[in-house]
Amino acid sequence: MKAWERLVFGLSALAILAAIGVTLHEVDMPVARFVRSFDIEEVNRLGDAVAVLGRGVVIGGVFVLVGLVGWRLKRDRLIELGVRGVIALLAIAAMTQALKHLIGRPRPRFAHADEFVLGPSLDSGLDAFPSGHTFNAFGAAAVVAWFVPSLRTPSYLLAGLVGLSRIVRGSHFPTDVFAGAVLGVLIGSLAAAGLRRWREDALPGLLRVGVPLATALFLIVWVVLHPAAPWLQEIGAFGAGAALVLAGGLLRGVAASSGGERGSPLGAAGSAAVLLGVATAVGPWWAGPLLLAALIPVSLAGLRPEATAATPCAPLWSTLPVWGREALAVGSALLAIAALRSVKGLIPIG
Repeated sequence: MKAWERLVFGLSALAILAAIGVTLHEVDMPVARFVRSFDIEEVNRLGDAVAVLGRGVVIGGVFVLVGLVGWRLKRDRLIELGVRGVIALLAIAAMTQALKHLIGRPRPRFAHADEFVLGPSLDSGLDAFPSGHTFNAFGAAAVVAWFVPSLRTPSYLLAGLVGLSRIVRGSHFPTDVFAGAVLGVLIGSLAAAGLRRWREDALPGLLRVGVPLATALFLIVWVVLHPAAPWLQEIGAFGAGAALVLAGGLLRGVAASSGGERGSPLGAAGSAAVLLGVATAVGPWWAGPLLLAALIPVSLAGLRPEATAATPCAPLWSTLPVWGREALAVGSALLAIAALRSVKGLIPIG
């Protein structure tokens, strides 16, 4: 990724993440009220147990242990993992405390109105933003993902559970957790890669993968928290989304059958139509444009001649005929639409 692309797409990513944060803020108090409406002992115990994994002292101890094991076995990679992890946690601890007391946002149990109260404070309970546990968990996950790519998915899933536990226990608002996750990935990846490699390697990866994934997860959360619209509006959205998915599959099939590469302009347009169709069928009017904006760096990377489309399933996928592959892709997209529509308003916040 060129320097100007990093700048442009970096600013675009900030705008997208800011839009997500503003929209999440609208559900902060409804979610807090919903959490306060139930008190299930088993859920509380599970949330407390998961939250332990987000404590800085626990994660820091693990990194120290990894570094010592690496020193004992003379494994430089493990030593660096441990050292970089500790550095990340120290930076996160300093930033967390500075932001918490500078912003001074009340925790959910101290917030009894929808007003947006902020201001510097050292008082206990006025330290909600950002979530420290989530900050620690995602920072550690970013470090682990850099040094051990095979553990990337489980590390981020575990970090996500830590963030969810903080909401379920009523300790943080959704935006506190979202901010902790975003900042954790940034600081963790920066500590793991170093400034130069972060700018040249880690940042492009975050723009191409991290931002689209965060956007997609946000849209899923939005679907779960918002009930279905009026019947006629729902039918219209579903019809438009399904039509876009079918049109996208057709474009992808034409591009592939005519000898075009997966990343050709026609194929890229077809993939964009499929994703836009899924977002249109289940989300609000702005869901599709937001997702497409997040996917622009991925699309441009795919259009470059040096880009490859190799995946773990490539051999099996390539054995299918062109239209068989596209039929499977379209079917998967329609199945995703059905699954997402089935969980619309699963957690009522209104």
